[in-house]
Amino acid sequence: MNNLEDFALQKIDKVFTSEYSNNVSGKMYLFDEWQNCVVRTNLKEEGLNFTVPCNYNLYTDKFEMKIDGEKYFLKKEAVVEIIKGNRIFVPIDDEIKGEARNYMEILGTGEKYDLVNVYELKIKDVQSKRSLGLYEKKISTTDKMFFLDQKNQALIEVPRRKKKIYKLLDLSAQEKEEIDGNIKRTKNLIKAVELAG
Repeated sequence: MNNLEDFALQKIDKVFTSEYSNNVSGKMYLFDEWQNCVVRTNLKEEGLNFTVPCNYNLYTDKFEMKIDGEKYFLKKEAVVEIIKGNRIFVPIDDEIKGEARNYMEILGTGEKYDLVNVYELKIKDVQSKRSLGLYEKKISTTDKMFFLDQKNQALIEVPRRKKKIYKLLDLSAQEKEEIDGNIKRTKNLIKAVELAG
């Protein structure tokens, strides 16, 4: 932790936190609890790995870590991947077209495409249930699945129609038979990107 400044962008203080969290209902973090994550960085020749409690703040679109009870933002530029249990998050490269978020979750990988999830948080003004005429700020979280085209470095939203998914992935008749059930289910999309080649 001697080179904290290399991978931590800044300490998060209470004043900064209150700027975006005052009078807002809902959760701003992706995970319910802060849990240990393995953070792989690109620091030094082989890279530096460390385990630290972390969480993904969807409002600021940054991973945060806790060290000695203090919260810090992780520098996106220094992160290779963040592993929380069996979930893997990677920074969205600035060269990737089609998405303005900082991180994506890798759901499945293949030769031509990866299947990824991108999370987003929105704060909306909604009418208060307690008082007529008053509005309160409420958080809503959404996620969208994309195919990451490895050749063009572009995120392509997963089409709504099955035919378009098959056409995009260019699956053969035999590969289509290997997919058990509805292609639009996440586990089947993972299988499909693994087969696409």
